[in-house]
Order: sequence, then C-alpha cells, then structure tokens
Amino acid sequence: MEPFPSNICIVDDDADFAEFLAEYLRLRESACAVFNSAEELMQSDSIGSYDFFIIDLGLPGIDGTDLTALIRGRNTGGILVVSGRLGADAFNSALAAGADMFVNKPVRFDQVTHAVSSIWRRFREPRARTETWKITQNFSDLVSPTGLKISLTPMEGRLIRKLSEDPQISVSRADLALASGITGSAEYRNLDATFFRLRRKIEREAGCPSPFRTVHGVGYQLSESVDVLGKDEGS
Repeated sequence: MEPFPSNICIVDDDADFAEFLAEYLRLRESACAVFNSAEELMQSDSIGSYDFFIIDLGLPGIDGTDLTALIRGRNTGGILVVSGRLGADAFNSALAAGADMFVNKPVRFDQVTHAVSSIWRRFREPRARTETWKITQNFSDLVSPTGLKISLTPMEGRLIRKLSEDPQISVSRADLALASGITGSAEYRNLDATFFRLRRKIEREAGCPSPFRTVHGVGYQLSESVDVLGKDEGS
C-alpha cells in the first residue's frame, strides 16, 4: 500500500457523505475527524494536529474558501477541496486560497482516495534535505535542497525573482503580474494559474513542496529561503 496521510480532517456539511467517506478512509488505517462546519473545526482548536484536510466549499457560515486560507496560514499539510460548486470561479478561488487540488462532486470514494494519494506523494521527500533552495543568477534554473534541478520558463523566473527581492514580505498579485508581464482579468486568474502550474512542476520534479505559499487576499510569499548562486556555481 502506498504512503497515505495518517491524520485526516474532513469538513463537509453533508453529514452522511462525510461520515461514510471517513469510514472508507479509515480502511487505509488513517485516523479521520469529521466536522460539519468551519466553526466546529475552529472551536476544536485542532487545526495544527492534522496532516491532511478534505474540505467542501459550500459550508454554512464561514465558507470553504476562507477556511482553506485559514488552514493554510496555520498548517502546511495537504488540502483537497471536494465540492459541488462548478465553474472556473470555484476552482480558482480554492487554489488561490491554498488548496492543492479540486475535485467536483459527485465523486466516488476511490477517486477521493486517489486524489489524496496524489497530493501526499508530492509532500514526501525522497532524500534528506541538507541545503536550502538555490536559483541561478539568470533565474533560469531552480535547485531543490536535495540537489534536483527544475528548469524555469522566463515568466516563472521573473516571478521567483520578484518574490526573492524581499523574502520577508508578501508580494501582491498586482506587483507580481507587473513584474512577470502576465496579463488577464482583474482577479489575476492567469497569474494564479501560472503559480499553480509552477507549484505542480516543482513538486513533481523535486519531490517536495514548492518554496512559496499563497497569502490569501494578498498574493504570494517565499516560504523557504532561495539563495542566488554565483556565476561559477550556476554555470
């Protein structure tokens, strides 16, 4: 059996769906806690104790998008959104808030399991980290802490360059769009889509989470140090 998160939190106002899903996931020997609203989870004061979250967007009270952003600010675990909401707006808002994947309802439990496994593989590091992230001076190649190189497009390089200017602050979507030359709607959907693809590419090729995070309502920020290599090192 492939690796699977050991402590999963399910937040869904469809009580039957959530309980049956929890029972199905427990067959993978995962502990599963079920909450029917964001408020219930927040009152439990247990957000930091889970390594994976499965969240519905259409929650009563605080909706799933805001809950995803709240969780992402307190926990670096995997987040899968499973929702009946359709359309690009639901997809983009979930990813912009920090979700790792979006799956539409109706969905089979085995499809949920495959999605959880897919996300979880990205969080597993095949080798121990001995160094920080590095990037070449021309921002064309990102090197993971395990020494794996990820080639960047010019646009991706410009995004990392902008984030690297001051790693301690969050960079707004407007500033990132201007720096990278990305154009699009006022909601910066093209920018979010570019970051989504970049995050997936890094996690796929490096085998570990990307070194930046979504800052809900603002933009993006480096979550780990990215050192610029000298000319000799980057050649």
